[in-house]
Amino acid sequence: MTAPSCFSKRFTEEWLFRATLRNSLRAWAASQRSSWLRVPQVLHTDDRELRIDYEFLAGWNPLHTVLRDRAFAGLPATELTHMFWMVGAALEEFHRRTHRIHGDFDFDNILVQRGADRIVFVDFTPPEYSAFRRYNQENPYRDIATFVLFVRAKYPPQLLYLAFRPQLRELARMFIEGYFRDAPADYDRSMLDRHINELLQSTYLGKTFSARYLRRSRLFRTDDMAPGS
Repeated sequence: MTAPSCFSKRFTEEWLFRATLRNSLRAWAASQRSSWLRVPQVLHTDDRELRIDYEFLAGWNPLHTVLRDRAFAGLPATELTHMFWMVGAALEEFHRRTHRIHGDFDFDNILVQRGADRIVFVDFTPPEYSAFRRYNQENPYRDIATFVLFVRAKYPPQLLYLAFRPQLRELARMFIEGYFRDAPADYDRSMLDRHINELLQSTYLGKTFSARYLRRSRLFRTDDMAPGS
C-alpha cells in the first residue's frame, strides 16, 4: 500500500484556519534553524474549504504510544531518557525561535521515532480551552507545566497504575534537563508550580478522576525536577 502524500486538516471557523496556518508556518520556519525540532511542512491551503495539507511523516508516532505502554515500548533506559531530553531541547528551541508557546503541549502533539535525532511537534490549532486569540503568547512555563503534568499524571482510570512507575520522575526531569541544558540556573520551580496549579484550575485536567486522585500523591510535587538533581 502506498503511503499517503499528505495529512489534511479542515476547520469550521475561518479564524481557526488562519491562526493554525500562521502558527504552523512560524513553527516550520523555526524548525529549519533548529538542532532538535522538526515540524511538518505546509504543502497546500484551500481558503474556501478551510483546509491545510501538511507533509505526511511516515513512521512517526505520538509520544503517548511510549508513555502508555507498560514497558515504554521496549526502549532501553538510555534511549528513553535521551528521547525526553530531546523533547525539552526541542521545546526550548521552539520557544526561543518563535517567541510563542505551543499552547497545547500534550503528548498527542509530540511525535517520536526510534533512533531519530529530532522530535516532531504538530497541531498548532488554538486549543478549545483557550479563551482568547493571544493564547500562544503566554509564559513558556505553560508548555513546560503541561508536559510535566501529562508525563506524571495523565492516564485514564484503567491505566492509572502506570502513573506510579518510578521511571516517570526521571523522564520528566530529563525533559527539564533538556530544556535548560544551556542555562540550568534559569530554572524556576515556583513558576512551574504556579502553572501546574493554573492548569488544574482553569482546564479540564482538574476535573478528571486521575487529577483529583493523583493530586493527593507526590506525583504533583516538583522538588525533584531541578536540572542536575
